[in-house]
Amino acid sequence: MKKILTILLCGVLVIFLTGCNNKDLEIPYIGDEATTEIATDREIEISIKEGTLTNNGATLILTNKSDKTYMYGNPFSIQVKKDDKWHIINIDLTFTVPLFHIKPGETKEIEERWDVYKLEKGTYRYIKPFSYESEKGTHEYFNIAVEFSIY
Repeated sequence: MKKILTILLCGVLVIFLTGCNNKDLEIPYIGDEATTEIATDREIEISIKEGTLTNNGATLILTNKSDKTYMYGNPFSIQVKKDDKWHIINIDLTFTVPLFHIKPGETKEIEERWDVYKLEKGTYRYIKPFSYESEKGTHEYFNIAVEFSIY
């Protein structure tokens, strides 16, 4: 009897786990409302290079209009706008951890790919975290963003 119950339980678990596959989720899977703060008072700007936006990547242009050197890495996030609110897209992106600098007056292009999935039609924002060393010698952190639409 215990052997039959064990086999039955294993069968139910296999069916349950197969049914919970990520392939069954809406891609992109939209999560909770985002609480990410976006800095609008920084002298560093981000834009999308004309003609490079696709549903799975873009080339971003970073422009430092300040007298500070800013630092950034490879991490980024993408949020989707639903019902006039920004929502987290739950995806699993892998990053290396180099540290890049953008000096005063410098402009850089970075190519980003989110090949994990293709974005569906909608309004999105790409968010990039930055930091700088303050006059107090501490590191200050902030996020900048650029909105875009996929048609």
